[in-house]
Amino acid sequence: MTRLAVALVLFVSTASVQAQAGARSVEVSVGGKVHADARAFPEGPTGEAPGVGLRRARVEVEAEVGGWLRFVVEPGLGEGEVELVDGFVETDLTDRLAVRVGRFKTPVGYESLRSSSDLRFAERALPTALSPRRDLGAVLAWRSPRVEAQAGVFNGVPDGSSRSNDWGSGGDLAARVFARPGAGLGLGVGVSAGTERGTAEVSDLDDYETPGDRTVFDYAPAGRADGARYRLAPQATLDLGPLHVLGEWTLARHRLDAPGGAATVEHRAWQAAASVVLVGVPQGDDRPVPRRSLAEGGPGAVEVSARVHRLTLDEDAGPLATAASAQRATAVGVAVHWSPVAEARLGLTAERTAFRPFGVEEDPEAETFVVLRAQIDI
Repeated sequence: MTRLAVALVLFVSTASVQAQAGARSVEVSVGGKVHADARAFPEGPTGEAPGVGLRRARVEVEAEVGGWLRFVVEPGLGEGEVELVDGFVETDLTDRLAVRVGRFKTPVGYESLRSSSDLRFAERALPTALSPRRDLGAVLAWRSPRVEAQAGVFNGVPDGSSRSNDWGSGGDLAARVFARPGAGLGLGVGVSAGTERGTAEVSDLDDYETPGDRTVFDYAPAGRADGARYRLAPQATLDLGPLHVLGEWTLARHRLDAPGGAATVEHRAWQAAASVVLVGVPQGDDRPVPRRSLAEGGPGAVEVSARVHRLTLDEDAGPLATAASAQRATAVGVAVHWSPVAEARLGLTAERTAFRPFGVEEDPEAETFVVLRAQIDI
């Protein structure tokens, strides 16, 4: 059993005793989401197979004890896998300060932290490929009307991954601060630092993919993580009436052990995106809601979006990669979403990704990715 698991058991045991002694009520709420896709790759080659499939189906169960202690469990089904998406216990220390222990999103990347139900595109942009996703950890979170901050300790996962391992080969410290000074502006930065030492069986490295699941870069089998890992993620948003703008940049630095010897590589990614609500009520980071739903005789809510994003791999990483790996991927996408009622959403995303290889080889064929998504969120 890992140290983190021991901490979780102690935390839950203590919280349960306190709840039994002082709680007056228990409130349980159940929610969930179902997202179904029809995917096409008009020009090929493809990453994920085209066709119709279940992207995600999740049920979230939240129990609140005495108004201050919360248990959240969210199992998920999608893309042929069953997993525990989230599972944590959280308690308020003060009106603004809370502590959370379990499995949840690591506070680093901006879009990585957004709910999949509120994304402006079918999939997250390339900076998320460098950001840690869900992990086992403990975090202290502070929130005020203008500033939110989180700091915690985590098992550590590869870039873009939610694959948690037992704490033993390393671990990460992660922190994020995001401020809203006014005039619709949001500014923040996320950071994580730690060490990870892979083995011949488990390299603790992951590949990098496009939103269409085509591999951009994949480490050769003989490579493995072997030392310091550092990520930096400045981020900004702007909300002006129906307009929502997002910009983020992410750097990931890794120490590796490879057949040619030890190496340090730095990968970078960025995105610039904008969305406009044509009909409906803007909700900032969240998806717009209808002013008058279709059930009420209205048009629902309509939003159009565009983005450009890029992933650039370190030039020195070329000898560490498989033959099909590219050094850079640049994507341009557009999307339109319609919400006939607040709980339902229909979206169409089209995105084209171009690649630049290492060296002087001919550029690989570009990828065109089209997704029609129907989703229900309750």
